[in-house]
Amino acid sequence: MFRLNGVILAAGRGQRLGRDIDLDKIGPKCLLPIDGRTLLERIVSDLVSFGVDTIIIVVGYKADMVREACTTLGRRYGARFDLVRNDAYLSTNTACSLQIGLSGIHDDVVIFNGDVLYDRAILDDLLKINRTAISVDNTKPLTGESFKVRILNSRIEEMGKTVPVERATGEFIGISKIAKSDLREAKRLLNALVSDDPSNYYDFIYQSLSESGNLAYSFTNGLKWTEIDDIRDLRYAESIACIAAGARRRF
Repeated sequence: MFRLNGVILAAGRGQRLGRDIDLDKIGPKCLLPIDGRTLLERIVSDLVSFGVDTIIIVVGYKADMVREACTTLGRRYGARFDLVRNDAYLSTNTACSLQIGLSGIHDDVVIFNGDVLYDRAILDDLLKINRTAISVDNTKPLTGESFKVRILNSRIEEMGKTVPVERATGEFIGISKIAKSDLREAKRLLNALVSDDPSNYYDFIYQSLSESGNLAYSFTNGLKWTEIDDIRDLRYAESIACIAAGARRRF
């Protein structure tokens, strides 16, 4: 029987954004209210619409605030939440958080960075692909801070912020899917990343998975999205908050 799991990475403290707004009061970035709904609620409503009834959230900073929000969202959307802790969130990075989040998963899984606002159509396109895939923005102007990918012959030749802009195919946006058939290898790659350096990004597992030729790419083709790292990102998120609002299930 086909099952789809959801994992949301929400352990980080958001230090850059915390210079301009009081995250001690708001909580982790997934609890940022954008046009009346938090980033977490937007992701949860989308996952529920795809039949996901259990959602794993990796928490760390202000974990109790996420737990309280999940109580409300559980009643509103009929979702079940499994909150798992990355207690070392101050000294680790997303590879460690995803390692924790995937530990109990054995089926297809869609993974979200908890600080991403996106057009629902981006997720629709990703989940139409019946194998491991990542969402890549292939149209927006890239900068030195963009987490860039260079794709050649369906393989990721380079990945990361240091990839020269002129060589990059686009930017990985922090939404991806791992098929059940690739999950064991993905976990092995995560273990290796964390063992090598706990501050690694999980994104690099996709470069290794692409070597088999089985990794697919879902391009945004101009659809709107943003990660929220700083105050400029937050203002941009607020300006595009109405995107695909009608496609999201409202309760």
